[in-house]
Amino acid sequence: MLILVSDIHLTDALHGTAIAKSDTFERFWTRIQAARGKRAAILCFTGDLFDIVRSPQWFDGATRPYHETSSELIECIERITDAILLREKHFFDRIRKHVRRGELEIRYILGNHDRLLQLAPKARRKIWLAMTGEDRDIEFPQELEFRDHGVLAYHGHVSDSINQSLDGRATIGDAIGSELIVRFPREVRKVVDIEDYPELDDIDDVRPIYAVPAWVRRQGAIDRSLLRPIGDTWAGLVEDFFSKPFVKDWMKDKRRFGFDTGKRLRLLLELSTKRIMAGAHDQRLTRVYKIIQHNFDGHMARHGAKELARRKGLRFVVNGHSHFASMVPLGNFAGVPAAYFNTGTWRTVHQIGYDIGGRPSFLAYDAMTYLVFFPDDDDLGRDYEWWTGAMVAQRSTEDTKDAP
Repeated sequence: MLILVSDIHLTDALHGTAIAKSDTFERFWTRIQAARGKRAAILCFTGDLFDIVRSPQWFDGATRPYHETSSELIECIERITDAILLREKHFFDRIRKHVRRGELEIRYILGNHDRLLQLAPKARRKIWLAMTGEDRDIEFPQELEFRDHGVLAYHGHVSDSINQSLDGRATIGDAIGSELIVRFPREVRKVVDIEDYPELDDIDDVRPIYAVPAWVRRQGAIDRSLLRPIGDTWAGLVEDFFSKPFVKDWMKDKRRFGFDTGKRLRLLLELSTKRIMAGAHDQRLTRVYKIIQHNFDGHMARHGAKELARRKGLRFVVNGHSHFASMVPLGNFAGVPAAYFNTGTWRTVHQIGYDIGGRPSFLAYDAMTYLVFFPDDDDLGRDYEWWTGAMVAQRSTEDTKDAP
């Protein structure tokens, strides 16, 4: 039995889901235990189990996750890893318990938020020890093929121009996550005394990521006293972002004739600073974000189809990255049905929509998606099962404040 999950995003400091990851795992394992039979199940983390990039620890010094490899960078990776392992000890204890019992085998594929682990062998060794109880050197690959199940698994950033890193080098996505997402709540709190406003940290959970500007404006609309400091802070961060040498070099490297990736990124962020307080544009921009996300998911499925076409004997391609679960038919390969799967996430998602007045509205929920492929001799004759669900803990702050 092969199980694939992705985008759990364990962090060292940022707030987590309403349900602890260890409890989520136990809910998940109850279903797996009932279905796996007597053989061990293989659990494959398909990228971004750890979120190394979006750690506040990077701002304790001058090194950033998108900088060149150095001893300082590796030391920071190791500190962040240690902090995550400590914070999520119960989660890893429960995984390791099933591994030691012979009920579970672990596979780990790197994503864009944990790609830095390839530079830190000591960190990988500690992670493997925490998950399996085995103290040994371990490599985490970029992809895996599970030929017995016809599955190709990788993290979806390989087809995302913002986060693509075929050679393992830093991406502009690393800089966005660090300089905009992580810094935003920190910088706002420097301007306004709002330590009791944890919602600012929810910026890390906004999906699609292109909707972050609308979410930022929404925070100002919820509390009018924050309207100007939030807008000014965001505008300042965007300006500073484009002044970074790494960002300048990336923009230069991406320069092409026409509307290239760099131009699209600059336009989106610069428009956010100009229109972030312009409510009349909200509905239009929200629809644009939806179109962008739809096109993005479609692009990932098309990339998967191309990969299957050039790899004989595989029927399924599985990735995560976008945090939105999906299943897309890909026709027949060698006479058998093929499909693309996005394994969603195991974290909180603030998903964009818009209310009756056209303003952006965000629904917060804890998501959990997993995909199971069964052996040929499964008692029920199952090929695969794809499970996705959401849990809403309580009414969101914005709904409460907007209520009459």
